[in-house]
Amino acid sequence: MSNPYDNAGSRNSSVLGPTLKFKGELSADEDLLIQGKVEGSIKHTSSLTIGESGQVKADIAAEYLVVEGSVNGDLRGGRSVKVRETANINGNICSPSVSLVEGATFNGNIDMSGESAAKAQPEPAKQEPAANDSINDDKAEAAPSQRKKAAKGAKKSADAA
Repeated sequence: MSNPYDNAGSRNSSVLGPTLKFKGELSADEDLLIQGKVEGSIKHTSSLTIGESGQVKADIAAEYLVVEGSVNGDLRGGRSVKVRETANINGNICSPSVSLVEGATFNGNIDMSGESAAKAQPEPAKQEPAANDSINDDKAEAAPSQRKKAAKGAKKSADAA
């Protein structure tokens, strides 16, 4: 496991051990290493590391985020998100700097534009699908009448022969 406190310096840091199970909203202003299970949401203003034995089912927002364990949820890094080779992520990543190491398992989208994931997703069209459906319905209605005309023409050709 890499050193989760590369940027920690003299700041305070905490560890949630491998036997810890937490449900709810977790927030902190100090560096944090999660080795246990967390379910809910995480809002963090500093460096957050999900250790190799960490299992998180939550949307995560942190300034610096390193993932070595399992995360099921969206990740938002204010400065950077690093995904190590031992990571298993099922969710989207939004951060201006993203590092994804070979060997990691990742299923989701990456947004490095600096916009929030909600802003980056296109809004569903409101009236356009209905207009397209009516056009398609008109074509569908026209098609049977064209088939009838073609069938009558074929019958007249057969009768003439």
